[in-house]
Amino acid sequence: MSHAVGIAPVTIAAWALRTPLGRDVDRVIARLCAGERAARPNPHPGYRCAAIAPIVEVPAASRHERYVSRMGLHGMQAAIEAFAASGLAAGPRLGVFAAVGGLRASWADLLPAFRDQRDDGAGAWARGLGAIHPFWMLRHLSNNAHALLAGELGARGDGATYAGATAGAAALAGAARALQAGSIDAALVVAYDSLLEPETLVELGERRAAWCGGPGVDPSAAPAPYQDDAAGAIPGEAAAALVLVPAARDGLARLRAVDGADGDREPRAASLARAIARLGAPAAVIDGAARAWPDLDAAERAAVAAAVGDDAMLTATTAALGQLGAATAVVQAITLAAALRRGTIPPIAGLRAPSPGPLALPARAVATRATAAIGLSTGVPGLVGAVHVEVAGGP
Repeated sequence: MSHAVGIAPVTIAAWALRTPLGRDVDRVIARLCAGERAARPNPHPGYRCAAIAPIVEVPAASRHERYVSRMGLHGMQAAIEAFAASGLAAGPRLGVFAAVGGLRASWADLLPAFRDQRDDGAGAWARGLGAIHPFWMLRHLSNNAHALLAGELGARGDGATYAGATAGAAALAGAARALQAGSIDAALVVAYDSLLEPETLVELGERRAAWCGGPGVDPSAAPAPYQDDAAGAIPGEAAAALVLVPAARDGLARLRAVDGADGDREPRAASLARAIARLGAPAAVIDGAARAWPDLDAAERAAVAAAVGDDAMLTATTAALGQLGAATAVVQAITLAAALRRGTIPPIAGLRAPSPGPLALPARAVATRATAAIGLSTGVPGLVGAVHVEVAGGP
């Protein structure tokens, strides 16, 4: 494959995350390498999604709780943790770049207001609508966490809020461009998303993107992606943050990121290959999109193999963590870089009988001397994200 055109790298100075497998990066990598799966039975009846992968930890109490959702608080707290670890100073040259799943109304807020309503609308105010605060929707605005975080840290540099299933990759790419243009000296990138909201679970179930399982089926028995019997992914949630500085600075890893779209409902496999080519940097380790449907997985493997070679290793951190929506690319950047620094590639959790095809699919953790890896993420409609991380040397 040719890497004639590439994306210039930036440096990861610090990181932090909140995932269904924990918040300590070293511990999360250890659990990924042990093949653990965060999936558990969906406690809410009536959904086609049989399993979910939630963050068990509750965010710390915050004065921003009135204006920011639970996942927004996780994101803000991870961002503050990462920024503190960087040792940098805030000010007019620090930019905040946020990635969120999108503007979503909270069913927890709406259901009490509509539970006792009548079909004819009589007494609607007294039956519940009057209990909704007139500014209730302001709590769910996409840029709330961004604005409050920038104010909390005194970050006054250029920044932006990105929304959508691959917003994490878009935010990383945007932050990198701002650094390379010299409009800021450091970027704090924070991404958070949950695919466990009621409306999201309904949508995932309707388009058969999530594993439906069956009565009493243990989620740990759900077929892994890249198997012939794969039948949908496990929805999850995560928050993660990176502090990025120019490439000339030392840090934890070098990062490249791209995003794109092709207009189809599910992005075409060729779009994945094109994203890899745009990164312009080789890697023998790939963290796949892992959509867990045989046709999509097979097309992905063929496209990736054509881009990086048949002998590359294909893993899938989302098989363990669940699909993470807008947070995927930022979580991948952290987990892949940390795994490379450790010298171990996590397996595809739950992999028992991989489908025939190109690329090596690890069922157990694999020792490696590789120093670079690529993470792929996808979303509807036709969205693709890709990150490339490179560490200084082997373990």
